[in-house]
Amino acid sequence: MRSSAAVLSVVVLVAINLRLALSSLPAVATAIQAETGWNDALIGALTTVPVLTMGVFALGVPVLAERVGRRGAVAAALATMAVAMLLRGVGAIALTLFISALLAGLAIAILGGLVPGIVREQLAGSMGTATALWTAAMMGGAALGAAATLPLAELLGGWNRALAFWAAPAIFGLIAWIALERDAPSHDRPPTLVRLRDLPWRSPTAWALTGFMTLNSIVFYSALAWIAPSYEERGYAAETAGIFFGIFTAGQVVGALLLPRWSHRSRYRRSLFAATLVLCAGALALIAFAPTFAPPVVLAVFAFSLSGGFAMALGLLSEYAHDAAGSARLTAMAFSITYTVAAFGPFIAGALMDAINSWSLVFTLLGVVTVAQAVTVPLLKQNVSVD
Repeated sequence: MRSSAAVLSVVVLVAINLRLALSSLPAVATAIQAETGWNDALIGALTTVPVLTMGVFALGVPVLAERVGRRGAVAAALATMAVAMLLRGVGAIALTLFISALLAGLAIAILGGLVPGIVREQLAGSMGTATALWTAAMMGGAALGAAATLPLAELLGGWNRALAFWAAPAIFGLIAWIALERDAPSHDRPPTLVRLRDLPWRSPTAWALTGFMTLNSIVFYSALAWIAPSYEERGYAAETAGIFFGIFTAGQVVGALLLPRWSHRSRYRRSLFAATLVLCAGALALIAFAPTFAPPVVLAVFAFSLSGGFAMALGLLSEYAHDAAGSARLTAMAFSITYTVAAFGPFIAGALMDAINSWSLVFTLLGVVTVAQAVTVPLLKQNVSVD
């Protein structure tokens, strides 16, 4: 009999890999540009490709789980992630970097699509804590990739070797997952196959949650790709910009760890969602027009509110469902739309910089997107369900 602590520990190890591939590359984006001469749009596309893959493949995750079982699907995803990271060791070859990005997006889609259902089914008695911990682990992986990739590049003698190093967490996660699941029932497929027509398309609550996550993710992935380069291009040294990026990703961990647990217990959830939007929009205004004003503080507040809002929304993927199958349907709908739309944020931001060269404009537009999330908040009620 597997304990809840064992399941949660392995879920956390798996979740560490959900953002590492995305956060580690922007940390050395300037070095890649210096070596290749690629423009901002192409560099932004290296973040667009995995996120777009996450969105496009989200609807296929339930089908894969039904065919091979969740145990096999998670193991295959972790192995795919390890291969994707190792491919980056080849260096500044566009083809291999984009194949790596595609494989990483595929792996993240599978892992991210299955974790909420696993939490709903196996950790139902502690969903608030479980959601907070696995989301914090996801953001912690992002922080690790952001903060450690540049030092690793100096230590290992190249940005490509530093990126390839991040295959290690996927390998460790795979070993832990296999050890956890070796005594699990042989039949671990979802009880029902999630089909496109079965998704909660007619639920206003499902659309509100999807809209919140989509707009939040546009801001997140754009910031993830361009926070460090934006500060570097506005006069800060590469090492300082890297530290700022590390603070941004570390702040996400704190927000992801604290806000879901608070939200799960609070009667004022919608007020909490609204507060994250106010803080996030204010921080973006300062990044846009006063980049020299206390960047560590501003970025910490920005990250805390941005990731905290998303983490609260992730918790609703489990809470709003009656069972694991319902969570899978809601997750498939939310993730397919969220990641498909949000994928274009980094590319559009890069294209704007190539055309207009104004970081103030880029971050102002992200602030507008943040404010637009407010229209979804009234429908994110408690004690509701999505069929």
